[in-house]
Amino acid sequence: CTEPAVVREPQRIEKLATVFSQYLKQDGFEMRKTGQISGRSIYKVVDTTGGRELATAYEIVLSFAGEDRNYVEKVAEFLRTREVALFYDEYEEAALWGKDLHEHLHKVYSGSARYCVMFISKYYAEKVWPTHERRSAFEKAIEAKHEYVLPARFDDTEIPGLHKTIKYVDLRTKSPDQLADLICKKLGRTENRDAQIAPNNSSSANFVDIDDDDIPF
Repeated sequence: CTEPAVVREPQRIEKLATVFSQYLKQDGFEMRKTGQISGRSIYKVVDTTGGRELATAYEIVLSFAGEDRNYVEKVAEFLRTREVALFYDEYEEAALWGKDLHEHLHKVYSGSARYCVMFISKYYAEKVWPTHERRSAFEKAIEAKHEYVLPARFDDTEIPGLHKTIKYVDLRTKSPDQLADLICKKLGRTENRDAQIAPNNSSSANFVDIDDDDIPF
């Protein structure tokens, strides 16, 4: 209801976020602004009690082996310029300091991020921490009602638990910018979305205006 790609009017997004927060607060949640795209606010449901904040903090979490960092870092940099809320370890140095990484990373990769981009390589299959991350991600994938793990392959290494029928992206034919752009499209973001939306007087018939009385709670 508040997705900027769907709701054109910034004021309506703000109003709906306020209404939803009123109902969510009794369970310890609220709608919180996490970014902006095309002049419209991006809202996420977050926990206000401090106990579940990781479950709603990210749109994208990146899982990779250290040997593949050069490529992944460029992807992360591009996503950050597009204001994507992502988990990339080097951006989290202060947050990770002193944490029990086994427990913390499990929460990150099994939380309620929209997608986990899994950078598969021979190194990814061998390393301890990537193994822990992918097991946590697969745990979330089992519960998810939509695709969660987005495989991106540097090579053809087989990964336990990853079905061969799952569509992947071949990084041998994709630059970091191209992959990051694909991730943004998966999130429903495009570079010139405003230009793709027709003026109000020519497309208003394609948008349904929902009154507050129509909200079913």
